[in-house]
Amino acid sequence: MLTVVVDTEEEFDWNQPFSRSNTSTQSIAAQPLAHQRVFDKYGVVPTYVIDWPVVSDPAAVKVLKGLMLQGRCEIGTHLHPWVSPPYEEEVSVFNSYAGNLPKELEDKKLETLTDAIEAAFGVRPIVFKAGRYGVGPHTAETIAKLGYLIDASVVPYTRMTADGGPDFSGHGIDPFWFDAGGKTLLELPATAGYPSSTLPARK
Repeated sequence: MLTVVVDTEEEFDWNQPFSRSNTSTQSIAAQPLAHQRVFDKYGVVPTYVIDWPVVSDPAAVKVLKGLMLQGRCEIGTHLHPWVSPPYEEEVSVFNSYAGNLPKELEDKKLETLTDAIEAAFGVRPIVFKAGRYGVGPHTAETIAKLGYLIDASVVPYTRMTADGGPDFSGHGIDPFWFDAGGKTLLELPATAGYPSSTLPARK
């Protein structure tokens, strides 16, 4: 089974510093072309995980909601903390991983974004993917509390600790169920491709 999750976010240059002023989402207007040329052809119904600049842009919401109402996509959540209110933390590389924020601030950002998505699309999102894959010690419990059923933040065999990110080096490619504050969530790890000679042995 193939699941397609599309990070749907503001336009910015990853080679430049993080900035709260980068909130343009004009490219989403062209997203139906991906359905016409690829997704519809192969029967793919992607999940667009969207962040604050997207959900707060009426034009972007109109495009994605139209696709959703046609049954051509699902809508989930993608948290870029530096452009997601409340804006209380310093904008930095370390804080771009939402899991590094104080629990109360990560909770509030997730709650605010989740509620905004529900208000804009009329459905409560159940799929979450952390921006920059930046889950932390409290993320799972928070998203479970907010009603999420699926997390897609794990990148198998990958360590992002060099700039303060999470360590997924012990995670494999297989989906798994896990407990989060007394609730059960499904983890769908991202696809990670390796040459066969370097692929870690499956346990």
